[in-house]
Amino acid sequence: MIGADLERLVGERAIRRCEPDPANARLELATARKHLETAIGAAESDPNGAFQLIYDGTRKALNAHMRAYGYRVGSGPGAHVKTGRYAAAVLDDPALAPYVAAFDDLRSLRNQSEYDALQLDEADVHDALSHANAIVAAVERDLA
Repeated sequence: MIGADLERLVGERAIRRCEPDPANARLELATARKHLETAIGAAESDPNGAFQLIYDGTRKALNAHMRAYGYRVGSGPGAHVKTGRYAAAVLDDPALAPYVAAFDDLRSLRNQSEYDALQLDEADVHDALSHANAIVAAVERDLA
């Protein structure tokens, strides 16, 4: 499971080792999937809320992956950035690369929506959902 990129993140203390917790990882992954499903219904009426759910669902799926394999984000600022770096280190399937790379873009849009009052639209939601579905599905396969 641990490749050179993940080992580097552990060495940097961006990611820490912990006790694997597959049972709670499955619960967190189910929550992630539920967030994506809920977001679909809110895409038209509340795109910013739907986007938040999509981002959180994606992040929770990645956290579930960490939890299942005995990793967690290290302490300090930048937890969501560290989560994205973890995803890039462990979801190394070339077909997933564009979706994993987009996680940081989703994070940035989420921050702009949250802190700068950026108004998102339904197209933003559907674009985010395509990335999120790919990542969540990859984690589901990995943890199956």
